[in-house]
Amino acid sequence: MQLHFSSLEFQASSDVTTQHVTDIVHLNVGGKRYSTHFETLIRSRSSYFNRFVRIDDVSGKVLLYLKNCSIDSTGAIFVNRDGDLFAYALQFMRDGKRAALPQNTDILQQLVREAEFFGMDIWKIELQKRLEEESRRGSQIHDLLSAIDTRVAQISESIYFNGFKP
Repeated sequence: MQLHFSSLEFQASSDVTTQHVTDIVHLNVGGKRYSTHFETLIRSRSSYFNRFVRIDDVSGKVLLYLKNCSIDSTGAIFVNRDGDLFAYALQFMRDGKRAALPQNTDILQQLVREAEFFGMDIWKIELQKRLEEESRRGSQIHDLLSAIDTRVAQISESIYFNGFKP
C-alpha cells in the first residue's frame, strides 16, 4: 500500500519541488552519502521519509517538501542518524524481506532503534524475528558448550582416578 496525497492538501509554495519517481535523490546520513531513486523512499513506507516525499494523486509526480527536511551544502537531504547503520535500512527499502541482516545482536538492537526512528514497522518486525532467532541460537550454543564441559570433566575425572592409564 503506497501513500498518495493530492497537492491540494498542502500549501503550494517554493518549498515544494516536483520530481519523477525514477529521479535520483541524494542523502547525507550522518556524513555518509547515499543515492537512490525517490521511488525507493516512497515504497519504503517510512513515516520519516513520508513527511517530505509524497506522490501527488493528480499528476503522479513526486512532491519533495523542502520545508520538512534539511538540505546540506551539496543539495543532499541530511538525515541525522548513523550512516553505517543506514546502509541496512536502505537495503531493506530496496529488497524488503530478502535483505541481508547481521547476526550480531548488538547491531540488530541498534537497527531496531533505526527502524523505530524511520517508522518502518515491517523492518522492525523482521529485525525482532532475527533477534529471537539469534537468542535461540545463542541458547543452543550455550547448552552444547555446557554439555561438552560436563563431558570433559567426566573424562578428566575418569583419567585421574585410573591413574592416567588407558
